[in-house]
Formats: sequence, C-alpha cells, structure tokens
Amino acid sequence: MSRYDLESEGRRLDWRPSEEPISLLGLLVVTPLADAGEYAERLRSLLTSAIAICKTVDFEHDDVSEGELPSWFLDLSDGSNESVQDDSIGAIGKSRYLESRDDRPWDAGDWIYCFDPDLRKWSWWDITFDETGAVCVWFDTKGEAHIPCEELWWAVFVAGAQEVDPMTLEKSSVWGQQESIGLPQ
Repeated sequence: MSRYDLESEGRRLDWRPSEEPISLLGLLVVTPLADAGEYAERLRSLLTSAIAICKTVDFEHDDVSEGELPSWFLDLSDGSNESVQDDSIGAIGKSRYLESRDDRPWDAGDWIYCFDPDLRKWSWWDITFDETGAVCVWFDTKGEAHIPCEELWWAVFVAGAQEVDPMTLEKSSVWGQQESIGLPQ
C-alpha cells in the first residue's frame, strides 16, 4: 500500500496518520464558525463518505451516486446560490466560499467526480490545532505548491469555515507537533 491509495487515505480520515509524511504538506488555516472539534468532525465525515464512494465505483464506466454523502452537504451543494435554512453554519460557509473563492456554487454530482483518483492531485492528511488554536487542514500534494483542489476548498468552507487562508506548503515536522482533532475518542 502507498500513502496515495484510497485505503490509506481512509485510515487517515479515521485515525491520526501513522505513516511518515513527505517533507512538505499542503496547509489551509481555517477560522471555523463553530467549535473546532465539531468543524473537524463535519469535514472528516464528508471526506470519509467521498472516499467510501470512490472505493466502490469506476469513474469511467459507472454513474457515480452522491446519495451516500451527508444530507447537510447535499442540501448545500445543489448548484444554487440560495442558502439552507436548517444549517446556518453550512449556509454561512457556502456564502463565504461564494464571496472569497468563486461565485458559482458546486453541485454534489460535479463535486464527487472531482474525487476520481486518476484526476485528483491531493490526498487527505489530517486536521489539527496549531499553537495559537487555529484549525489546520493538512493534505498531501506530493510537494507541489499549485494544484487544482477547488473541490477541497468547497468542502472546507461548507463544513463551516468563516475564513480560510491561502494554501501554503509547510514542513511536515510542523504537522507532527500538532494535535489531531475530530477523531473518535
């Protein structure tokens, strides 16, 4: 198994990574709208369901159903600019994405197709606190500083981000000194 296969990525969503990371990881520093632990659980659950879907489909030959994605995500990812009444955190996150990233909302079907392992240029690593209490979303870009990852930005925002700093590459030793959040106790 390699750190880039879906099994390894799925384990990193459920547990703190046990394998050694590459020297540089992608980093998004997030200011969540609510409790950092709840934010991390929400983001992890979304990406866990996306990876589970990827394990069961052939993106070239199958119709990929987004039905296994969380209902809150499906409500937010209907391709419309309208907000969702029952999910104020997600609605604000969606609004912040539209203001800061792109004025076009994602449709869940288009979003899940971006998880085709042959196309996706990043893989999940972890979500942590830094020394200031900021939430850090870590992902493996194979050391590349510029990769297409707008689907990750959408997920990070609709999970409940108020603000997200631009992506940077950071030494993996920094990740190693931080505490993972949103994991089962």
